[in-house]
Amino acid sequence: MKARMHSWWLAGAVGLIVACGGCKSGPEARPGDEGHANTGGDEAGAAEGGSLAGAAGARPGEKVQTFDLNDDKKPDVWAYLGPMEDPASPGQTREGLVRKEWDFNFDSKIDIRRYYNFKEEVVKDEMDLDFDGKFDVATYWQSGTRVRQEYDFNFDGKSDVWKYFEKGQLVRLERDRDYNGRVDRWEYFVEGRLDRTGLDEDGDGQIDKWIQQTEEK
Repeated sequence: MKARMHSWWLAGAVGLIVACGGCKSGPEARPGDEGHANTGGDEAGAAEGGSLAGAAGARPGEKVQTFDLNDDKKPDVWAYLGPMEDPASPGQTREGLVRKEWDFNFDSKIDIRRYYNFKEEVVKDEMDLDFDGKFDVATYWQSGTRVRQEYDFNFDGKSDVWKYFEKGQLVRLERDRDYNGRVDRWEYFVEGRLDRTGLDEDGDGQIDKWIQQTEEK
């Protein structure tokens, strides 16, 4: 229940961010942020006991720009700028937004990390649902459209639910119900509605039984 409450809180806090998965995004700024922004240097700091952030999380050749959202003199948003290669012109690079991190509950651990491509479109999101410093949800994007999501609902560091999307709509959902690392339930969707379900009843990773959506009601 505690983890679920955390999930709802975080989902609400970042709803606008996730909804804009394909949007271009530069370093985040708000009215008055100019006085709280910091670029590079040791001042950026690092997360304690969780995912690295700030200068300690920067890779060679990257610069870090930080923002303090709650005016406590500690960074809560990190934007990493670095060399990015133009896929249309191999060998040609420019400085751009590589990834961005947010600490929404101000505990010095990263709650969301986003990765960007050369066009500064989001290609991957990572989210920490239970605020333990480890990511539990990963979302993958192509040209601004969500194509896959992976969830770790029992927080053991391994994915146990996978969602697949086509043209933004859910088409298949896979579950590992007993957390043994093997999918044992497949759900197929047509026009956003559950159509049929496949079940693995003997643990061999193969579908043994099909259930039509009308049968499962």
